[in-house]
Amino acid sequence: MRINKLLPWLFLLGAGGAQAAAAEVVCGDFLATLGKKPAYLVYQGCQQNMERQDQPFEARYHVDGKHAGQAEAYMRRAYGLPRLKRYCCAWDSSRHSWRDRRTGYGYAMVMATGETLVRTRADWPRIARFVVQVDGYAQDP
Repeated sequence: MRINKLLPWLFLLGAGGAQAAAAEVVCGDFLATLGKKPAYLVYQGCQQNMERQDQPFEARYHVDGKHAGQAEAYMRRAYGLPRLKRYCCAWDSSRHSWRDRRTGYGYAMVMATGETLVRTRADWPRIARFVVQVDGYAQDP
């Protein structure tokens, strides 16, 4: 009988804790917050995308082509990003998701170029800019 009276209170306490944790995810430089971000990953800004499911915070970065190989290697090692592949007329990684072990928040990452005639990795320095997008989720993506 006593437990039945406590259950509604326990539920409310648990719900309040979940909301407080979710409120901690804010737009910003996720890669700097998550670890030691190399200087060649240049933060461009962040905004919440209200048009997408779960309304993620989208942080954008750019990398000069001369550092793209280093950036890809860093993000593969640190976050598990798949190797970039050439599809049609651009280089692109498949979208990769992971959960931060410290906070439990979910993230998704992609690295890509715009259209380019560059067909080999050795020629990546000829590409002016690679784009990296990291989505932060207060809820599961």
